[in-house]
Amino acid sequence: MEQRALLAFLISLAILLGYQALFAPVPQQVEQGPTQTLPETPEPSARRPFTSPGSMPELNQPFSQPEQVIRVETDLYIAEFTSFGGRLKSFLLKNYAADSGADAEPLDMVRSESLLPLGLQWRGADGRFHNDRRIVYRLEKSASGVSGTGVANVTMLGDLPEGGNIVKRLDLVGDSYLLNLQATVQGGGAVGVGWARDIGEDQSRFAGIEGPTAYVDGALETEAAASMDEPISLEGKVAWGGYAEHYFLSAFIPSDSAGYRFVAVAGAGVAEAQLWNEDANGSVSYQLFVGPKSIDLLSSLGHDLEEAVDLGIFWFIARPMLELLFFLHRFLGNYGWAIVLLTVGVRLAFYPINQRQAAAMKAMQRIQPELKKIQDKYKDDRERMSKEVMEVYRRHKVNPLSGCLPMLVQLPVFFGLYNALMQAIELRHAPFFGWITDLSQPDRLGTLAIPFVEPPGIPVMTLLMGASMVLQQRMTPQMGDPTQQRMMMLMPVIFTVMFVNFPSGLVVYWFANNLMAIGQQWATNRSKA
Repeated sequence: MEQRALLAFLISLAILLGYQALFAPVPQQVEQGPTQTLPETPEPSARRPFTSPGSMPELNQPFSQPEQVIRVETDLYIAEFTSFGGRLKSFLLKNYAADSGADAEPLDMVRSESLLPLGLQWRGADGRFHNDRRIVYRLEKSASGVSGTGVANVTMLGDLPEGGNIVKRLDLVGDSYLLNLQATVQGGGAVGVGWARDIGEDQSRFAGIEGPTAYVDGALETEAAASMDEPISLEGKVAWGGYAEHYFLSAFIPSDSAGYRFVAVAGAGVAEAQLWNEDANGSVSYQLFVGPKSIDLLSSLGHDLEEAVDLGIFWFIARPMLELLFFLHRFLGNYGWAIVLLTVGVRLAFYPINQRQAAAMKAMQRIQPELKKIQDKYKDDRERMSKEVMEVYRRHKVNPLSGCLPMLVQLPVFFGLYNALMQAIELRHAPFFGWITDLSQPDRLGTLAIPFVEPPGIPVMTLLMGASMVLQQRMTPQMGDPTQQRMMMLMPVIFTVMFVNFPSGLVVYWFANNLMAIGQQWATNRSKA
């Protein structure tokens, strides 16, 4: 088989399989597992089964006392706290809608009806573990609204069944997604604070992993909540720990990273991320980030929070691509056109390499008749055939691999740009034109139900992308036998099927790249070189 065609096919197949492997499958709800106990003597930096006491059972027991709810509004969010368990009842992000509809409500970071965030668990003086799920707190606030650098205080005070009290205090800053959290349990020892979430059923398979996430010992540790079959415990230098989804993060940030344990538990359709301090002596103090996974925002806050945006192994390419995309958007005001212009820039940067590739393919096409004669003449003598073929290459100064090397050089850039477009929250609900109203979602026109196309609708941009690949293939010099040529013509079909449920922002990039490749190939075909 002609080497260039084979290698091109293998590269394309690797891309196809790589896409499938990079992202978790659509999650299914997990069943409730058994409750275990906190290990008395943890092994440092160990990854082992763990469930803190009372994490999952008794989720919906009613309270006999009336509920008290207080509400505080800042420039960025509206938070509601409930006296039942001293929990966060809702946290509405004012700048981020729940969906792309015109009348969409603000996104609520609290997405659980059975187990709410900010639950406390602790080891008592008796050595047993307790939680505050059944405690009814008394709530106080210093203000109902705050803006700028102003601070509103929320205090939740409860009485412990065994005597003593428990206090949670939060400071809400008007212009920040960071909250200051202090929790004190009288007579307590080790203390853990949790962020709970219902396990999603409609998560996109290309949205990355959704679940408990922490940055431990300089590495991002993430568990897909929907596939957790046993609890997880991590100990080491914990920079932060919490719950992450595709575009948003809720994370507890300790003042120092030593002496903490990150715990992930799941059951009954609920997952909880807990940050424990075993040396707490009944009192912990954290910063709490609840907001968007904007890489610039997270970088400005420190604590390695930007590591929550997983840009993959080619992060050193993806990060500059993101910054360039943001720069172009500031001038164009449309992320769709910013992607197009970014694609033009990348294509121009690789123009010399692509030009050499096109020239090499054209040179290979010119010597195909001569190679075909050699193959027919020496079909029973493979060694002689190889020598004669290499002599043809030498005489015409043609390198048979020169058409493949440019593709290999560009693969890191492709994967880097792929991750940049997949992870950029700025593309969420960002319109392009016409029917493309959300660059983070697949493009769909209408609601026609088509097999394997989800959500329903006609993937117009994806079909145009596939058509452009067909045109590009027909314009490219054809080499090898008819079987090899037919194999290469399957590539547009494979890529169209692969991209049909991809975010439209990525399809826009690939379509624009194809159009530029067509233009370059047209110019090459018309040249005398």
